[in-house]
Amino acid sequence: MMMTTKTRIFLAAGLLTLGACDSGGNAGNGEGSAEPAPVQEVMLELEGSNWQLANMIVQGGFTFTPDDPGEYRLNFRSENRLTGQSDCNNITGNWFQENDTLSFEPLAITRYLCPPGSLHNYHALYLRDVQTASLRDGNLILNTSIDEVELEYQRRE
Repeated sequence: MMMTTKTRIFLAAGLLTLGACDSGGNAGNGEGSAEPAPVQEVMLELEGSNWQLANMIVQGGFTFTPDDPGEYRLNFRSENRLTGQSDCNNITGNWFQENDTLSFEPLAITRYLCPPGSLHNYHALYLRDVQTASLRDGNLILNTSIDEVELEYQRRE
């Protein structure tokens, strides 16, 4: 498709006009442009909290939900001690947090053979690779170094 010189000039003038306008509709005179509100980081306080697995999202966007979320627990104890359960196996170790970075080192998980349908193998694998933690809608979100993998936990009393 061939554009005429008039069409090119018209399109260029339209783009320049749109680019000169700010979100308030003022053509670059600075009026109405407010400074954006600063982003406030909320420190995620994990010590003393208890969580149970709500969902596990793995590569390809597949979501796995445990039959009994209480069988997949993380308990963040004082002095950076971690306890928990992964189906028929127990979890113990240490947790370290700095801002949104989270890691479990060392992480020990028993090796009992859980019944068919258990999420234990994936749960244990992904817990060893956790890198960040955040809150979304009140749920604890743990992300790993593997793209698209996310562990979502609900608060447990």
